[in-house]
Amino acid sequence: MVIPVTGPVIVDGAVAVAANRVVHVGTREWVLDALKRDMAPSGRITEYRWHGLITPGLINAHTHLQYTNMAEVGRGTYDRFRAWEIGFNEVYARLQETRPWKESAYQGARMLVESGTTAAADIVTDPEAVGALASQGMHGIAYWEVMGWHNDDWKTEGIQELLNNLGHMHEEGLPSIGISPHAPYTLESEPFVDLPDIARQLDMRLHIHLAETPMEAGNRDTTLTTYSAADWRDGQWASYRQLKDAGKGASAIQFVDQLGSLGPDVHIAHGVWADAEDRRILRQRGVGVALCPRSNRITVTGKDAPIREYLEEGNLLAIGTDSLSSSPSLDVLDDAAMVYDLAREQGYRRDDLTHRIIRMVTLGGAEEMGMHVGAGRIGQINAGATADLAFFDIPVGTDSPHAIEQTLEDFVRHGAGTNRATIISGNIVYNDGAFDLR
Repeated sequence: MVIPVTGPVIVDGAVAVAANRVVHVGTREWVLDALKRDMAPSGRITEYRWHGLITPGLINAHTHLQYTNMAEVGRGTYDRFRAWEIGFNEVYARLQETRPWKESAYQGARMLVESGTTAAADIVTDPEAVGALASQGMHGIAYWEVMGWHNDDWKTEGIQELLNNLGHMHEEGLPSIGISPHAPYTLESEPFVDLPDIARQLDMRLHIHLAETPMEAGNRDTTLTTYSAADWRDGQWASYRQLKDAGKGASAIQFVDQLGSLGPDVHIAHGVWADAEDRRILRQRGVGVALCPRSNRITVTGKDAPIREYLEEGNLLAIGTDSLSSSPSLDVLDDAAMVYDLAREQGYRRDDLTHRIIRMVTLGGAEEMGMHVGAGRIGQINAGATADLAFFDIPVGTDSPHAIEQTLEDFVRHGAGTNRATIISGNIVYNDGAFDLR
């Protein structure tokens, strides 16, 4: 069974690949006929048979691969977000003495490939880790993280340091580079004003941790930003913390929106504390959300993301694992299963849930990184798309529409750990007994 995402599920399907591109997708009989018609007389077809599920390579829309060696933090138990943060900082400081970030990041990238993930939004904090995605030939974006800057030192030191680090990443020959302003509680206002301008001048995308913690929640009596921002939007606020300390009820999403930090070239991670007005802002600005439900529980963000509301209101969604410092695995299907359960627990009753979650871990992740259209498009199986594929050992039922739907549900709820082969740009980069390559 083939799931193209941009077309109907195909029973007894086949995907034809030449070089790094998909050339045909359809039923096996049709694809073989099409190839034979198109091929030169000296052409040759090599066929690999797979009796499970074939999907586009999965996309992890939020992770920090360099923290793969910090799993001890993720195994801890915490009573609040600050306690997790302290635990993280202690281990990070200890590891900084030896700076093992390259090996850790590369190990994390390999874990992604083995789980069927072929692209990721990877946030990088230390220069040694910048090549994680490239080390496996993966697609996606390596986002340089910017955090800890006050307004004054940002202007005098921060911008130049950022440009130096971006230059280093460019010299590494990475496929795609972005910028990640960390969060409104670790950056003051000026970086949030400048970073979108810098990114857009350099043709880069942005990725922000936003609405993750309780302190980022709004407390407003009015509904629309137009009215609720009237008493603070024209002020010169040094930081979001200053605004909150002044008793203004703005959310972090509303604050960075007023600074011009949002847009269709931005996606955010977590979005836990996004109320109805926040979600409207994200939709109107074209900003997607990478849901990380397992991480939210471990880091104690205070509640689960409003998945039902995001779905019903039509927000652009993808799924991320975060890092092993806040999650038990880097398999995005583990988080997909939790998204499914949370959506049902929160009252989402429509019968399209599995289809929407499959989109989140494929085309949704691609769209959030701007990689869903054009010659290099990913997250989909169609003629001309990049040949990124994953092969899952899921029993396939095809004797009725209900059996097909059950197969898709089994994939979403129980697909973690079942990937048996991964193809990136037409190359078999992982093969756990799926194909006989002799």
